[in-house]
Amino acid sequence: MEEAIIDFLIAVMLIIGFTYGLIRQFRQCVSIRKGNKSEYAHYKRILIGNYLICLSYSGFLFSYILNSLLASRIIPSSFITSDNTSFCCFSFLAILLIAKFGIIPKEKEQVELQEYIVEKEEI
Repeated sequence: MEEAIIDFLIAVMLIIGFTYGLIRQFRQCVSIRKGNKSEYAHYKRILIGNYLICLSYSGFLFSYILNSLLASRIIPSSFITSDNTSFCCFSFLAILLIAKFGIIPKEKEQVELQEYIVEKEEI
């Protein structure tokens, strides 16, 4: 019984941490959207990548919460099974990682492009 309580508390703490991360990601997406387009060399790639990250992060969090509720038997596993929710968690996490490291340009490239743009404007 004590192990179940500890497991449940760990899952709740992870959910709170993931929710905080999702809120920060939404704020970053809004700041990019409201920001100056000239600040970003690859504005559309960054914006689409951040939208995809927000969407996949939300899907991951929702699937993780469902999986936690199924594991603790709060929701009966009639239509939604633990296998389905864990596959969804994995899929959304894979999409998140692809968007983070594949779609959004690396920070070093972004800084180099910004320096190049500033040098061009000074000339």
